[in-house]
Amino acid sequence: MNSFVARQPILDRSLRVFGYEILYRPTAVSEEALVSDGDSASLNVIQNIVLVIGCDRLTGGRKAFINFTRNLLLQDAAFYLPKELAVIEILEHVKVDPELMAACQRLKHAGYLIALDDFVLSRSEHHPIAQLADIVKVDFRLTTPEEHRAIVSRFGNGSRRFLAEKTETREEFQEALHAGYSLFQGYFFSKPTIIARKDIPVSKFNSLRMMRELHREDFPIEAIENVIRQDPSLVYKLLRYINSAFFGLRHKVTSIRHALALLGEKEVRKWATLTIYARVSKGQPEEVLRLSLLRAAFFESLAPYLNMAEEKPQLFLMGIFSLVDVLLGRPLEEALSEVPLSDDINHALLGGSNRYRPVFDLGTAYEKADWTRVFALCQKLSIHPRTVARLYLEAIEWTERIFLV
Repeated sequence: MNSFVARQPILDRSLRVFGYEILYRPTAVSEEALVSDGDSASLNVIQNIVLVIGCDRLTGGRKAFINFTRNLLLQDAAFYLPKELAVIEILEHVKVDPELMAACQRLKHAGYLIALDDFVLSRSEHHPIAQLADIVKVDFRLTTPEEHRAIVSRFGNGSRRFLAEKTETREEFQEALHAGYSLFQGYFFSKPTIIARKDIPVSKFNSLRMMRELHREDFPIEAIENVIRQDPSLVYKLLRYINSAFFGLRHKVTSIRHALALLGEKEVRKWATLTIYARVSKGQPEEVLRLSLLRAAFFESLAPYLNMAEEKPQLFLMGIFSLVDVLLGRPLEEALSEVPLSDDINHALLGGSNRYRPVFDLGTAYEKADWTRVFALCQKLSIHPRTVARLYLEAIEWTERIFLV
């Protein structure tokens, strides 16, 4: 592993995942210093993504938006990437001339999608690229509402799509929708829409309580079996899960007890939690569930490296419940009060200072590709950054595998 790789979701108008922007940080010089000449380092990372990590592993088969410098475009480095998955993102500071346009035309003719990053109307030299691009990205924090609409009006056609970047609130998402944007990048989907004076549905509330019970230390496998037997949906999902191609069993499993025995108590608890949580997440963007699972897997995997191996279930729950305010439409403090979690989890999720909080901060810093903060937290936690990078990718792979079942 020669690089740190994170991903940020890009959603469509229906809040389904269209793809991910791949954010990477090469380590060609050191863990602490950024590489000033990004061309050769970025090329190494692109090759690493293809040969070592794999685009499909990073995105679950969705589009991968990958930044390209001028030199890499002229060197046809994009042809290392599969055209079915790659979106070639041209950085905003590239010099536009006939040579660059010819390189972009080669990509277009080969079937690649091209995106132009951080487009603004005042950069007239980028207008030819905007006319060529399949996707035009607009930073909603650096441009005005009038500019948002003007860009769509001037460069819109039947096939070109506009991506609203850094949409961090539901209001910005709605503004972008009304302005004609069809793709959205930012964590607006992970912010709760507060439901005033409305009771939590009983089924959702009971599911959350059941999830908490599943993770009690003294909860025997027989009791878990009884929980599953009371819910036909859980029985169906359990048998479908154990008989999936992932396990590769030679004989079909038709017994709940047999399925539980094969999985083992630890994996049964995890499976049941994920299944119930998926039910609770209905009505929310799928990426909310995906992000929760990714956090849970990542936090849990960190535990043995932080002298917290016995607290893996707690760290897993911290990730699962980190977006419970979004699920319930409640302020976080109120939402957490509805579910009996440990004081340590509640305190960490609410921003308090305890041994769990740095783990949470490390996960959210990695999501945002805030590498300076990632390295600072690695130092604080006495964990090697390369270990963190590996565990994060493994958490992505595990999360995508869950969604295939």
